[in-house]
Amino acid sequence: MNDKFRESRLHGNDVFPFVLYEMPNDEYPLFSPFHWQEDVEILLINAGEVELTLEGVSMVLYSGDIVCINQGQLHSFHGLTSDAECEIFIFSLHHLLFAQEDHDQRKYLKPMSEGKYGFPFYFEDSITRNIILQIVDVYKRKPFAFEMAIKSLLLQLIVQIAQTDAFISLRPARHSDVCKEILNYIQNHYMEKIKVTDIAMTVGISPTYFSTFFVQHFYQHFSEYLCNYRIERACAMLANTSMTITDIALATGFSSGSHFIRHFRSKMGTTPFSYRKKHELIQN
Repeated sequence: MNDKFRESRLHGNDVFPFVLYEMPNDEYPLFSPFHWQEDVEILLINAGEVELTLEGVSMVLYSGDIVCINQGQLHSFHGLTSDAECEIFIFSLHHLLFAQEDHDQRKYLKPMSEGKYGFPFYFEDSITRNIILQIVDVYKRKPFAFEMAIKSLLLQLIVQIAQTDAFISLRPARHSDVCKEILNYIQNHYMEKIKVTDIAMTVGISPTYFSTFFVQHFYQHFSEYLCNYRIERACAMLANTSMTITDIALATGFSSGSHFIRHFRSKMGTTPFSYRKKHELIQN
């Protein structure tokens, strides 16, 4: 599996790699571009409607839905309504393994951590939903020994899924690997002038078919995705560096500062200068 484009942001810390994100907020809007990760992601929709694209399939999630995105699954999501809110609990399966391997670890935990099978997509029964809600509650309250409580609840969740025989087989499709290769190429070359012929040949797709393939699996045109990705990288530079706006424009693949400002305003609804000022106020 191509692993260069997996999400590399640390979830929690290396001692307790579990984290809960509440979205939207000042740092994270209710939008996540295509990515994949080695951890498991549980998505709880608290309000509104959210569109999720998972392994090439797009669907709408509604308030009260709880779904799981397993390790290695390519996905993206964004809010469809202005009131859309969600919580995302991300955790490492490797951190649930025991130093001394026993029957249960060999049969359930180890194959899950190796990506051979995973959690079901929808959590619909009351028992699994209640366990997940308990996990979120404990994480927010952080009572004494909350780390051990969360690990215990996650093991209970796995037990419940095992007892109902609800595990799913995780066999990535060929198109998923190609999509990850495309994302990896964009990550490594977004600061350059990217030609469709170059990226198509690199991932093994006919240049004449590439645009059709991209729209089928990413639900937008390649040029639109590339522009949005460049703006996302520019946002990080605006918030975290003192580079000039023109330097950021050129560093993220835009042909000029004016070209960058025009696309940034169209996408973000504000200018790069105003975006930087807003984040300076948040940080201070």
